[in-house]
Amino acid sequence: MTREWSTITRIVIVVVTIILVAILLYAFQPLTKSLVVAGLLAYSLHLIVKPMGTNSRLSRKAAVNIVYFFLLLLLIATPTTLIPIMVGQAETISAELALIETSIREFLLNPIIIFGREILLNDVVVSFFNFTGEGFIADPESALTVIETTSINLVRLLLIFVTTYYLLMDYEGLITWLVNLAPASGRDDIRRLLGEIDNIWRAYIRGTLALMLIMGVVFIIIGLAIGLPGAVAIGLVTGLLSMVPEIGPAASGILAVLVALFEGSTYLPIPNFWFAVIVAGIYFVMMQIKSIWLRPHVMGRFMHMNTGLVFVAIIAAVILEGILGALIVLPILASIGLLGRYIRARMLNLDPWSAESAIIPPKPEPAADPKPPMDAAVPTTKEAIGD
Repeated sequence: MTREWSTITRIVIVVVTIILVAILLYAFQPLTKSLVVAGLLAYSLHLIVKPMGTNSRLSRKAAVNIVYFFLLLLLIATPTTLIPIMVGQAETISAELALIETSIREFLLNPIIIFGREILLNDVVVSFFNFTGEGFIADPESALTVIETTSINLVRLLLIFVTTYYLLMDYEGLITWLVNLAPASGRDDIRRLLGEIDNIWRAYIRGTLALMLIMGVVFIIIGLAIGLPGAVAIGLVTGLLSMVPEIGPAASGILAVLVALFEGSTYLPIPNFWFAVIVAGIYFVMMQIKSIWLRPHVMGRFMHMNTGLVFVAIIAAVILEGILGALIVLPILASIGLLGRYIRARMLNLDPWSAESAIIPPKPEPAADPKPPMDAAVPTTKEAIGD
């Protein structure tokens, strides 16, 4: 008969396991972000794959292959479609830059007079570049660094796509394995916890999609109202990129400003430069409204979180962990809160799924009208209807 482990042995095993996991996470830290992105992508695609298998006779493997094939097709087709457009825009931008360069040269050749002394700006600019010219010399080591960085990024991209495919293929098996790690008496709680966490992430995705839709529609309307060329396409890009905090709105704003600068308004009689200034101002104001008011309210409503907490959490994540941290901070905080409430209920010997275990007690239901005492006089039929 196998002797059971003592309490001290169990504690030692748990501590050693935690240390080994921490060492592994530290060792694989450069790949952590890639694995997180793969996990997010696999979960998002799972929300598409699961209904396909449920509502049809397709096996999960067939559904995964179909969804993954269309994803790769989209990723390949999008650059192929955009390249001709980008080439045409590049030619336009090149011509505009040539005109800007000519204007700058003419401006620099005109002398300015300061305190009665004539100064040629062209000489000042030339002296400046001669002074800092060492920083513009091509360095072979810099070229090697660029090649190395590009290669590493390609490997990470390949890792993300391959890992996403295998996580998506064996998603249900991973959930079953995770549940079976717990003792038989606690597996129902683990399933319930995983279901609640799944609801949290689904709510986060719904909130993100709602935010993207709102931003896309608003900027399409604004673009059409001011005569921005390609307003519908730019609005769609703005809505799509709005899921990425800070960086996404900045990228869409730069795109809109460039289009306004080189194309101008379709009907407003103002110079292209001032039209670009107007577009930049509109984007700046709207993005501040989105970051300070719209995103906290939309995500707080969908995830049942305090709007102030949503705002602070996103800003803190951007500062501490960057864009990826800002993307996942809200569902992670909500999941940690769920686990915390579950642990608190178990420690206090409460039912973790009842209203009594909640940190904020539910509102009391209104009291029912008091019933008349049993011995109260009941009017007779004649008294009720009168003589």
